[in-house]
Amino acid sequence: MNQLSKDEKRVLRLIPKGSTNPRPQKELVRLTGFNARKLRLIINELIVKHGIPIGAQYTKPNGYYIVTNEDERGKAIVPLVSQYGELFKRAQSIHNADLQRF
Repeated sequence: MNQLSKDEKRVLRLIPKGSTNPRPQKELVRLTGFNARKLRLIINELIVKHGIPIGAQYTKPNGYYIVTNEDERGKAIVPLVSQYGELFKRAQSIHNADLQRF
């Protein structure tokens, strides 16, 4: 794992282990002073660059958590795969659009 930046360490310390008590984005924004966009970028770096398994729960209680077991891993992956599918459909629609029509 690469060395974490000061901001990455700060965010990581605030994310709880396990999905039973996830920390909402609004709370992380309030605690860190970062805006939502910067927070999401840092969380993305923690996941992609450092390999930290951070999941997001979109139903109540909603928020971010560190994945601790296979069930949580599955629950964290499902919405990402769904989002990927929707983005792919959008990309295909733009690719196939008749540019002369507009």
